[in-house]
Amino acid sequence: MIFDEQGLLKIELVRSYAETLRNLWSMGHKIHVVVGGGPPARLIIAGARSVGCPEPICDEIGIEVSRINARILQALLSDLAYPSIPKTYEELKTSLSAEKMVICGGLYPGQSTTAVAALLAELIKADALIVATDVDGVYTEDPKRSPNAKKLEELSYSDLQSLLSRSSYEAGGYKLFDYVALKVAERSKLTSYIIDGRDPNNLLRLLEGVKVGSRIHP
Repeated sequence: MIFDEQGLLKIELVRSYAETLRNLWSMGHKIHVVVGGGPPARLIIAGARSVGCPEPICDEIGIEVSRINARILQALLSDLAYPSIPKTYEELKTSLSAEKMVICGGLYPGQSTTAVAALLAELIKADALIVATDVDGVYTEDPKRSPNAKKLEELSYSDLQSLLSRSSYEAGGYKLFDYVALKVAERSKLTSYIIDGRDPNNLLRLLEGVKVGSRIHP
């Protein structure tokens, strides 16, 4: 969301996100952030794939880009954020002991950043997992491709799994949740929300109790 489809940084949006996160932290919300690779990762992965790079390498490329994105956000929140980007689950656990906002990207090949967020939420026994993306919720079909797509304001993880069975899971192509994220959230009985991340205020609205996006329940 902080990059456009050409891979250019949306400077005002990333600043707005940093300010929103800063305000929420000051209000007592212990928020930790996992940043995806976004358009830059997809562009680079497409190039790597076109010259014959195997999917594990494409995964590693996506992870590296997500960590660069995380570093940008971390730099704007340096007084609140943990000073390094965790690269393993063990480093992630260690970072949480510092009582700082943890900002990270991907961890392991074959695992989406949403899965990392689900593992982080499970680790800290979070009240909710919030996925801020480029659509305003979960739809019956891809709303960018189908005019018949219907938004689902409430659904279960079983419902979501049925929708996911139609999706692609190659590197850079994860849609909302991958199966690892889904299973972790389900076993932890997490309530998850899919919200439109193109407006950082949606995060604030959701935490203020306003109905935003789609709610996924166990």
